[in-house]
Amino acid sequence: MIEYYIFYNKMIIVNCAVEKNIPIKAIIDSGANMNGISYKYISELGITYHSKNNSIEIPDVSYSTLGNVNLHIGFNDNEKYKIISNEFIILGSDWPGSDLILGML
Repeated sequence: MIEYYIFYNKMIIVNCAVEKNIPIKAIIDSGANMNGISYKYISELGITYHSKNNSIEIPDVSYSTLGNVNLHIGFNDNEKYKIISNEFIILGSDWPGSDLILGML
């Protein structure tokens, strides 16, 4: 069974792995129209990305983005191992949220 947590504000958090089985907790956000990963986490992994400065606008606030990267995200439920490949927006150092957001998979 895939391990997940549901918090009071109805966020779902799952354990998964990025690229070379590096574990991370991800927030599943069914309302997000993008997938995002923090620059902090990308730099820890040493993953190169396509640079393109931009921003994400949320009502009343804007956060910087640094580019895009294609990643493989793995989920393991002890019976099956599933890998999803998709493009992720790299969230700038001003991003206050989770290191990994799964929106459009």
